[in-house]
Amino acid sequence: MSAAQHRITPLGPVRPSGPLRIGVLVSATGANLGTLLGMRDREPDTFDVCLVASHGSTAKALDVARDAGVETWTGDFDAHCGFVSQAVGREGLLRYRQRARAWHDALDARIEAWEAEHGALDLIVLAYHRWIEGNLLDRFRGRMINQHPADLSVLDAAGRRLLVGKDPVRLAMAAGHTATRTSCFVVDGTQDGGAVLCMGPPVDVEARRATPEDAWEQELRQKTLSDRPCLEWTVRAFAAGRLALGADTHADGSRAVMVDGRPTPLGGRRLG
Repeated sequence: MSAAQHRITPLGPVRPSGPLRIGVLVSATGANLGTLLGMRDREPDTFDVCLVASHGSTAKALDVARDAGVETWTGDFDAHCGFVSQAVGREGLLRYRQRARAWHDALDARIEAWEAEHGALDLIVLAYHRWIEGNLLDRFRGRMINQHPADLSVLDAAGRRLLVGKDPVRLAMAAGHTATRTSCFVVDGTQDGGAVLCMGPPVDVEARRATPEDAWEQELRQKTLSDRPCLEWTVRAFAAGRLALGADTHADGSRAVMVDGRPTPLGGRRLG
């Protein structure tokens, strides 16, 4: 086997058979959770949403999970960690990140204990507005994915991703993009910098302008037209063992994604 082959990292379930066992971390309305529950309901032998957890107690996604009969966990992240916007200077930010890491380490310990009783999770899907570091990320490395409402293949001259962080839909519209799309990527501890597995179909901006109201309307359309197919394709490919991280890296430093053994350009599988 060549050195390059040694560096290929398969992405897929750790268990040999049975439905893909999915855990979901949620923050908001539950749109991505709804996609996963639809897959479970249509194909229970292939997909199972086993656990839903949140950093708070008021996310509508928790009600979506309860209505679907999925075990749900609430949290008290803000009470324990405070708010990153209130962190003062480098030292304040460091202390905030230390508290956040400790909170997520405790969540990981709870998940690990739950797995010992109920069976291992194969995949963690994030629809989650908190930065994850520590044991939770380490234990699910290569098995944790996130959706981002922007084209993460758009780079600047230095090879840095331009549409990261908050409000990327409005940022894209302000930059003159005529369409927006969703990216699904492997979480690796960077800010929206992990290997991009798939991008959903582009959604035309049409006559919308880069105002908060129009950008939100665009993002809502994108949730249906781009988020949903992007997440569904990625989870299906993950369950089927079709995905791997290749030996090469792209200009932004992310690992090249392989689909069915073939390397893809930055952005992974592009739908639409």
